[in-house]
Amino acid sequence: MTERKQRFLRRILTYYTLKRRESKWIIDYWLRNDSKLEQVHFVQNAMFAPKAMIITTYGFDADPFLFKKGEVKTTDPEKAYHDIRLTDEPLYIELNFQGMMMDDEYLSLLEENPFRPEVAVEPKLADAAMNFIAATVNRQEEERLVRLIDEALDARDKHRFQSLSDELRIIRSQL
Repeated sequence: MTERKQRFLRRILTYYTLKRRESKWIIDYWLRNDSKLEQVHFVQNAMFAPKAMIITTYGFDADPFLFKKGEVKTTDPEKAYHDIRLTDEPLYIELNFQGMMMDDEYLSLLEENPFRPEVAVEPKLADAAMNFIAATVNRQEEERLVRLIDEALDARDKHRFQSLSDELRIIRSQL
């Protein structure tokens, strides 16, 4: 896993520009210290973790740099660098760069954030949302079928017209 993290971080440094150049010092430090890199966990919503860092590249709209340890937060990468060097604790990193959610290498390193709170949804609200989605899909399907029926009429295609009309009746019965 450490080799994969190293390869990924080298690629980030090669192809992206960090909004805070001092962030590069931290990444370079990890690249030189396997034991520290083992403590790094790439997650989303890192700020829920007890020790977290956000690093952002140009081209992505987010804080350039943020480090949090307990309740203390700082935007100074130098303070974070010294803390990382002097402690041996897991560190949860949110690395923001353009195209990150389509980057296979990044996605393979991305871990579930164990500190992110569970979002509880009331059953009534979940049911209402599912009903809304189903109704929207049915309406879109109805519109599509009406267009196709019009095309079948224009083409005088009786068989296609009949088949599409049957489908439309079924969809309308579900609305």
